[in-house]
Amino acid sequence: MRILRAMSITLLTVTALGCAGTFKPQLNFNPSEPIRIAVLPFAQMDEQGRLAQADEDLLIDNVSIVSSKLKRSPAQFVQGLVQTELSKASLDIIPPALVDAELIHAGYGVLGSNPVKMDLAKVFAADPATLCSKILSCDAVLYGEVTSWDRSYYGVQAVATVGVKLKLISARTKKTLYEIDAKDSDSRGITKGPTGFSNLVIEPLKGLDNEIITDLARNVIDKSIEPLSNRNRPEFLTSSAPFIIASAHDAPSGAIAKTGTLTVVAFGSAGNTASFDLGTTAQGIPMLERAPGHYIGEFVPLQSDSFKDQAITVTLKDSFGRITSQRIATSTISYR
Repeated sequence: MRILRAMSITLLTVTALGCAGTFKPQLNFNPSEPIRIAVLPFAQMDEQGRLAQADEDLLIDNVSIVSSKLKRSPAQFVQGLVQTELSKASLDIIPPALVDAELIHAGYGVLGSNPVKMDLAKVFAADPATLCSKILSCDAVLYGEVTSWDRSYYGVQAVATVGVKLKLISARTKKTLYEIDAKDSDSRGITKGPTGFSNLVIEPLKGLDNEIITDLARNVIDKSIEPLSNRNRPEFLTSSAPFIIASAHDAPSGAIAKTGTLTVVAFGSAGNTASFDLGTTAQGIPMLERAPGHYIGEFVPLQSDSFKDQAITVTLKDSFGRITSQRIATSTISYR
């Protein structure tokens, strides 16, 4: 009787801990009108809602018989799910590898880390307008937080819980276009498995398997992204928007020689129309694609020209009219 009473108490506790899924989406724009979105690196939060250091063992169980090892942290895994679901919506998503590369190139990496890790605190504190206008060429940025990633073992029951917050912010207005706070749980054991004694032992252990919590995460993300889905995807969303990997010019001192020229080069996606602007002095200077994705252009100043501290911005435009720009940050250009 003592054993049965103890099992009853445990079961009541587990039942109280199990919760129905909660999904609270707020949509403040029309997702059928495509906008270009940069999905920023996701972060894991602690119980106080602060950035937490990623625990590399969170996806690795101590019960090796029933579990498989996964290499990604919960934040990385959830971000991958979000990227996959967003690719089905009527939204123009910047490739994640490009987002990471551009952020690190712009100084959002952790100094001294090898390989370079993202400084999530700096990324989350950045102004969306700055990220979109100077680094990523986007209309909005998506922030993602993993608020819960828990697996609890109660002897006769294992409960997995996944919580995620998503927020899409307009770079132009800084208004929230979409947000959701989602959380759901799943369990293995008495309430979900057969009632035989051997199953009372095995089923809760199976509940610790990575497959249970990763499947739960897929379900949470599927429901979280559903309000953004649109079956009638525009034709241009079958391909990625133009991207610029690197750009440079041949005036490292910041000055064009009196009888010299300025050459600008860029490397990015192939088959686009390329140009560069020299501040307000000259716009739309054409660039030729000498090899797939390799663009080069030249500015020849007139002897009567005179300008100071003009920034150079390279632009790629595809056949659908999508535009991506990158400012060359090494130095401004002057000519006297």
